[in-house]
Amino acid sequence: MSPSPNIHACPECGAAYTATDDDCAARFDLLLALDHSHREPWGSRHGQAFAAYALQHPVKHAASLDRAWLALHQIYVSGTAPDRVFGALVAARGKAPPGWDVPARAARPVHAPAVTIADLGDFEAATYPGRLDDWCRAALAAWMP
Repeated sequence: MSPSPNIHACPECGAAYTATDDDCAARFDLLLALDHSHREPWGSRHGQAFAAYALQHPVKHAASLDRAWLALHQIYVSGTAPDRVFGALVAARGKAPPGWDVPARAARPVHAPAVTIADLGDFEAATYPGRLDDWCRAALAAWMP
């Protein structure tokens, strides 16, 4: 069966959308508005959301890929608290601080992510933290060498 002609996919992450005015950039703009409201659970998770989005949209965010990789690896593989990770990255000017054992990322994603921003739905407060974690893990896994 061929895909519906009404479905369009993001050329970078593969997220599928049925509405013509819906895409990753539009959803990320909505998420940024929540992040910048400083309300929970969105405000304190802005760095993670940006890192996941950047890794899944590497063309637009090429300059942020290394920092996004470092942040998500340190959070989801090494188990460091996000506020400590982002504080250390700021202090180290986006480079890996001493003591971080983060391998180099692949040159490009090795597979399509299992979770995209489209899978986060409407960013409902009750489910957002868990869905964000799933999205971040998927973004990280897609770049594992």
